Amino acid sequence: MAAEPYVIQSAYRTLQVLLEFRTPPHRYSLADLTSTMDSEKGQLYRSLKTLEKAGFLRVDSDNRFSLTPVVNALSAAFAGTHHVSVVEVATPFLDQLAQQTSESVNLFVLSGDQAVCVDNRESPHQVRLASPLGISAPLHAGAVPKAMLAHLPETTWTRVLERLDELPRYTESTELDACRLRAELEAIRERGYSISDEDYDASARGVGAPIFDAFGHVVGGVSVGGPSFRVDDATLDRFGRLITGVARAISKALGYSG
Repeated sequence: MAAEPYVIQSAYRTLQVLLEFRTPPHRYSLADLTSTMDSEKGQLYRSLKTLEKAGFLRVDSDNRFSLTPVVNALSAAFAGTHHVSVVEVATPFLDQLAQQTSESVNLFVLSGDQAVCVDNRESPHQVRLASPLGISAPLHAGAVPKAMLAHLPETTWTRVLERLDELPRYTESTELDACRLRAELEAIRERGYSISDEDYDASARGVGAPIFDAFGHVVGGVSVGGPSFRVDDATLDRFGRLITGVARAISKALGYSG
């Protein structure tokens, strides 16, 4: 690459190394990167150690580098600046849903193939669910992630389903079979909301529904849920009716007319 004024070449190369971690398997050794990147081995190592020092990477027990939660903080910052309208519009609806259910309510936005929590309402109960602001999760498990994925294009389904073996199994109920998950996504799309029955948290149940913008694109989702001992099937059904209404109202406020 030709030199450009004001560009620090070593910093640029280091950021290019960081971007390599966007692609599966998201964990790389120095040898892995040397074989795929057009950079000298010594420079690559210095870049990796710089990113480790800055907190973006960690070294695992097998001497491979992987991303740290610092990346989640950046994702949440991006979501916060680009989806302020979603948070602002959703505020009164989240408040109302929390009052109606007395359970935890969460608002997520879509960022790539991740769901990022940007707002929440905590349950007044002593035992409750918690989704920290800024936490991100892939789209194969959990109430909002599955609700969003179900309403995304088939190309996104294919991309996620093809790499299920690389995604985390949170509990014994996390679905990692592509055929069964596809069937579940089809059911969610028909029903209008998703059910998370201990597939993300072994002791939690909840529902989620997608939020659309004025162009009909999925931009986020909303969920409500609580501990399994408090959320029985009848409660899930009631929450399902509530969550679809809330998601529809937020989408309408964003200009969605579908």
